[in-house]
Amino acid sequence: MQLKDKMDNIQSISHTKNLTLNNINKSFGDNHVVKDLSLKVEKGEFVVLLGPSGCGKTTALRMIAGLESVDSGEIEIGDSVVTNKLPKFRNISMVFQSYALYPIKQSVKILHFH
Repeated sequence: MQLKDKMDNIQSISHTKNLTLNNINKSFGDNHVVKDLSLKVEKGEFVVLLGPSGCGKTTALRMIAGLESVDSGEIEIGDSVVTNKLPKFRNISMVFQSYALYPIKQSVKILHFH
């Protein structure tokens, strides 16, 4: 399946909703791991978070999923503010893939491959 076909399939899913992050923040002690992150993902869009180890990618995803609390800021899914809702009320899921699945490819080639 070509990337365009995959994107068309994603966009045809009727239950997808917009995702909005408004200045979300998270610290662990003195370590500010997510600082004023704002992002708007429209229904059907495909987004990739890239960055070095320890920059807050996983923490941001965990906050979106409700697996990690938000120190400040707001998360909206569709028309609902879900910042303080339990994961089971967010109706989303996530799966992590390890770069180790393709150990001989550079990160940019892994993204292109998918």
